[in-house]
Amino acid sequence: MTRELVQRMGNETAPVIIGSGILASIAQHIRRANGGKNPSKILIVSDEAVATTWASVVEQSLKNDAAMGKEISRVSILATEPNKSAQSWAKVMDAAVRADLDRQGLIVAIGGGIVTDIAGFCAATYLRGIAWVAVPTTLLGMVDAAIGGKTGMNLPLAEALGEKHWGKNLAGAFWPPSAVVADSQTLTSLPPRIFRAGLAECLKHSMLVDASIEPLLASALTIYTSSEPVDQWKMIDLIARSAAVKLDIVAADPREANQRMLLNLGHTFAHAIESQFSSELLHGEAVALGLVAAAEASAASGRMTVAGAASVRDRVATLGFQVKLPQSATVETLEKAAGFDKKRVGGALTLILPKTGGGADIVRQADPELLRIGLRAIDAVDAE
Repeated sequence: MTRELVQRMGNETAPVIIGSGILASIAQHIRRANGGKNPSKILIVSDEAVATTWASVVEQSLKNDAAMGKEISRVSILATEPNKSAQSWAKVMDAAVRADLDRQGLIVAIGGGIVTDIAGFCAATYLRGIAWVAVPTTLLGMVDAAIGGKTGMNLPLAEALGEKHWGKNLAGAFWPPSAVVADSQTLTSLPPRIFRAGLAECLKHSMLVDASIEPLLASALTIYTSSEPVDQWKMIDLIARSAAVKLDIVAADPREANQRMLLNLGHTFAHAIESQFSSELLHGEAVALGLVAAAEASAASGRMTVAGAASVRDRVATLGFQVKLPQSATVETLEKAAGFDKKRVGGALTLILPKTGGGADIVRQADPELLRIGLRAIDAVDAE
């Protein structure tokens, strides 16, 4: 029960293996991705939430392989946006030093997007770059964060915006994993809220390229409401279809010079929202709000009809997401946070705005008023 996709970034390729129960054979996948060779040593980096569950499953699977499991070390981090920080990066780097990883060593990242981002960034910077393997255990990680080769961490914006504000992924590197191993069984142990957060990225991919994804989203939520066993094939199909959208776009534009920017649909708004509400909202929840905001801005620009923008709002709400901020925010503060977005050029924002009928436009040097319109549309208090 396995599907395999390929991640292509320039001349580099890596398998993206999606299946049910495949963590038991992870040593084989690692060895194949490493050209048939075993890593000298392994450091497992996990989310604290899966340290005693899926991380232990992976560790035991590696130890069961006599050639692979000789020297394995572990470290775990608290996977929250405020903790996606230099302190967590330093903790993992210290663990790599203590494990005495050399350039034939391997980092295995187990958890959601925060863990794969931090662990991947450590792999990119330790000894100027060692191999790593991503084992995403959240839907968002499987369809977005763990694929595409982006790694990174947040930086504080306290001096610019006040305490508790973070700049999303302002430090990072393009450093693709040697393999991505996504086991759909890990999703059955997720809290409903964390599982649902991944559906926002799936909806984004549906809006951009593949409308056939969207009908799968509502049925995916029955993982928590049905008494029937989870249909792993349907789950694998959802993951594979959604991941394929991102992988195809990344293959055409690995370093985000142009087309890859489309994957940031909703994210300029989302990152500004997260800068202020990182303790209240998950990344996927911020993306869902960002999709609503982007649709409203698009309608104001004439790229999407008013009815189309309302439809996006309804589709987001149908998946169980809030379509308003958890509390009122100052548009000026969020606008200032958006000014730290990685896609800005010469101080001007780039917005990704959806179009009626599907797809999106990359709007460079976007009118700041479009950003304000989107943010006002999702404010907890209607700006009238």
